[in-house]
Amino acid sequence: MTLTRIRTWFILSFFVGASINSQSFEGWQALSIKPPVSLLLETGRDVELVLTLNIKPGYHINSNQPEEDYLIPTSLNWQSPSLPLKSINYPIGELVTYSFSSEPLSVYSGKVQVVSTFHVPETLQKKPGALLGSLLYQACNNTACFPPKTISVTVPLVH
Repeated sequence: MTLTRIRTWFILSFFVGASINSQSFEGWQALSIKPPVSLLLETGRDVELVLTLNIKPGYHINSNQPEEDYLIPTSLNWQSPSLPLKSINYPIGELVTYSFSSEPLSVYSGKVQVVSTFHVPETLQKKPGALLGSLLYQACNNTACFPPKTISVTVPLVH
């Protein structure tokens, strides 16, 4: 093989490999969410919903309050017109220094829990339904961060 052919082969291999890696990342998730089986509603009371985030080994996600402006914070959003959201409590991030940052970053890794509190109004109609939400996060490994991802969350409501 001539030197020109070797260079061409190397360059093509690199771009094909990069293309395959970016395509496989499309459906890939650095975390999974374990929502409760259902949320039991009692009218006139507050109810807590605990989401457990399981972050894959070797990865971390930015906390809800990352240290750098360019990092995407973990953010949970709910669509609950009949169930008013009172608060969302995120865990405190762990401060870790990585090779790509000179300053420590506030991250979550392993298993973390995000707790949402809703108020169940006295006037809530007892009908089947589900609470719909989405979790936005940015995953990173020890050398780089990946594009942000959004995961849908559905929690059945029980009266």
